[in-house]
Amino acid sequence: MMALSPFSLALGILHVLIISCWHTAQVDGVKSAATIDEQIFSASAGRPNFILIQTDDEARWDMIAMNKTARLLRDQGATLNNYMVNTPVCCPSRTEIFSGRYYHNIGAPNGSCMHVNSKQWVFDDTSLFSTLQSNGYLTGVFGKVTNDQGGYFCKEKMDAGMTMISSPCDYNSFYSSQYFVKLANGTKYVEKLNPKLPTTYQTSQLGNRSISWIKDIVKTDPGKPFLAYIGPHAPHYPASPAPWYQGNNIFENIKAPRTPNWNVSCPDKHPAISSNPPLNAEATLYLDHNNQVRLLSLLSVDDIIDAVYSTLKDLDLLQNTYIIFTSDHGYHLGQWRVPSSKLLPYDTDIFVSTFIRGPGIEAGSKVDAVVGNVDIAPTILDLAGIAVPKGMDGKSMAGHLLAQHGTGAELPKTEWREAFLIEFKSAGRLDNSHTVEWWPGEDFIGVLRKSPAAPCKNCAHWWIDGPSNTYRALRLINATHNIMYAEFNADWQFDNQTAVFHEYYDITEDPYQMKNTYSKISSSLQMSLHEQLHTYAMCAGGQENGNCP
Repeated sequence: MMALSPFSLALGILHVLIISCWHTAQVDGVKSAATIDEQIFSASAGRPNFILIQTDDEARWDMIAMNKTARLLRDQGATLNNYMVNTPVCCPSRTEIFSGRYYHNIGAPNGSCMHVNSKQWVFDDTSLFSTLQSNGYLTGVFGKVTNDQGGYFCKEKMDAGMTMISSPCDYNSFYSSQYFVKLANGTKYVEKLNPKLPTTYQTSQLGNRSISWIKDIVKTDPGKPFLAYIGPHAPHYPASPAPWYQGNNIFENIKAPRTPNWNVSCPDKHPAISSNPPLNAEATLYLDHNNQVRLLSLLSVDDIIDAVYSTLKDLDLLQNTYIIFTSDHGYHLGQWRVPSSKLLPYDTDIFVSTFIRGPGIEAGSKVDAVVGNVDIAPTILDLAGIAVPKGMDGKSMAGHLLAQHGTGAELPKTEWREAFLIEFKSAGRLDNSHTVEWWPGEDFIGVLRKSPAAPCKNCAHWWIDGPSNTYRALRLINATHNIMYAEFNADWQFDNQTAVFHEYYDITEDPYQMKNTYSKISSSLQMSLHEQLHTYAMCAGGQENGNCP
């Protein structure tokens, strides 16, 4: 019997029409740099299209599962070496990328979706979607946008700024049974699928739905510029690989990364981490298996990127389309004795593999500027030739992306930032039992169960979050310094004299952030860092005297 391929479902705009095998086409190399230079922003090329792909909880080391993405986007485009997220948790980070605004400017710390007002800022008339649409772009949305989309999509049927929507109501399921669909003619409905069919595997559904829409644009609106946002749930826990990748665990020998800070005691960190006991054999097994299924789930995301790339090439759209790949934040798997999660101000959680390919971007180029998720929306708008709304806090990276290719683009007139702002408010006192995983059984996936927790109520727990994990931080990188500075205060009242805890790491000397040396730096440096952090955390984009760095 033939095994199901990753794109065995051929999906139409309205509903599933036919099940067939999908074969990967051989992909040729991109055109020469000189050819791209001749085409960039030319009248014949028209305004550029955009594909924005955002995974869920993907760590930098997870790229070992994404060879096609590396070959097609990293090797043919630019790598953003110092790309970070403002808030390392799903709903805030995603709202930041669509609004171009920092955490403190999107409702934090009192908003309803992990402390932000995601619904407001996803559909605001200055959001990425609305700004593109009001300037003549078609906008298609496929997959996870933010965590509360089951309400605003499937119940309220909100659609401002979005030409086409085909996104799961139950995005948290890898076999989503209901999708909110909004068609270009305004028709809106909830589509119901059979979750028992392997062809309803969410990642492949999103790939097919987005590709079908792109093909439809070429037929019905040829030459119309578009943005397709694709948001697969992988590799978020409990990561579930596609059926066609479950039969052979090709990552069975890949353990959770045993970095120098893995399962080490760090008593000088804030209490939610410093109190964690060593990871035992059961917890270690959980982390190792979790890592393997995470990687397996990303194989289907890799297939999406390969298929989208091939589709653009076949439709003669590739050379006028920017493809952006990123994740909402990073991840850790046992570092500092903290089990699988995000939420921390450390490099594992805030740094994300991010690549951009497209017209004018030199293949294999590297961008070392300090950039982040709030810069994605301004960059897309700038590349589209659209004025960036004054309320956005982020800045366009176009100058950094294009200048290396000799296109004549100039670097930004203003001095680029050397530090990026990190902000987070605890979601509550959560230990390792907060997460779930496919536990190894007789078959590869096994059964779904909670992760190992403390053996008794009064025993030491593996904490992944807690009140002490509320912070503002600066991640500074320049020619002379590579540091992380953080202030912790559960009440979100940050004053350098009353902050309950501080952390400082010299990343050059301590790349795995194991030695908090705040008490050893001078009082003048302490105050200088506090003042810089305070300035960043009070900024608001577009204000005459308060522009964000």
